[in-house]
Amino acid sequence: MGFLMFTARIHSLMHQKLNIEYRLSKLAKKITDVQQYASLVGKGSISIGDLLNSPSSMTGRTMNYLAWAHNSALQYMQQNAPMMQQMYGQQMGMQNPQQAQQMQVYIQRMLYQQARDQASQIEARNLNEEEKRYASEKDKLEALLAEVNQDLKSAKEARN
Repeated sequence: MGFLMFTARIHSLMHQKLNIEYRLSKLAKKITDVQQYASLVGKGSISIGDLLNSPSSMTGRTMNYLAWAHNSALQYMQQNAPMMQQMYGQQMGMQNPQQAQQMQVYIQRMLYQQARDQASQIEARNLNEEEKRYASEKDKLEALLAEVNQDLKSAKEARN
């Protein structure tokens, strides 16, 4: 009877070990994907080509980020461009219409880029937090795996 109990305990521990190893492998994949995506975000501007090169598990997040960054940049530009253009017009006085149009385009482009950079920094911070959370979870699972391995070893010795 004792032999069967130890065999059942060993079987249970081996099942736990395999489950933890599976969770660790999935978590390692998530960490790798987040790191690859973070490198794309960290370089500043994500293009459609970058979207195609991003990990498949991050495609939805990448598309959401692109839409959010673009929309918030447009909103920021539309809110701040008139004031900047007015300030420029007051400082420079009368100028030819072509030069004024070029300056409007330049101001809009700079405001848009500034807002995209801010969105990139926000996303990088979010990714950093997510990566820390995954690393913490990985550490917990590795500690649990070490415990299960130790229990498995002692159960095998007790069975023998």
